[in-house]
Amino acid sequence: MEIAERMKGLAFIQVRAAREADGGFLDFSQDSLSALDRLIDRDVKGEPKDPDALSEVIGAYLGETISRRLGAAWEDADKGPRMRLGELVLDPVLRARLRLQRGGRRSLAAYFRAVDEASRAGQSGEGLEDA
Repeated sequence: MEIAERMKGLAFIQVRAAREADGGFLDFSQDSLSALDRLIDRDVKGEPKDPDALSEVIGAYLGETISRRLGAAWEDADKGPRMRLGELVLDPVLRARLRLQRGGRRSLAAYFRAVDEASRAGQSGEGLEDA
């Protein structure tokens, strides 16, 4: 299975999980990332049971939102799925992992805004996951 198809499938798992958890409807919009941030804050307490799987599902949703709204494309890399948006190389799964580990300071919505701004400015994306 191609990486883009795999990540898209994982993103829809997140959409379904949010709906089942009464976390609202995720529609791959920038606003839906704020809704997902709120759902994480509400439902994820302490260390998740399977942080790698949860990071991948949340990261897939974040990445698919970036893909649909900003035009990024998934790439299969040695360290796992990455995205390319012009000169930017992005790691939405890592950002999701940081969001789970460090809470609201690493919001998914803020990451989306940082990626959007960096792509418009022609930046390389270095350090965006830590922004």
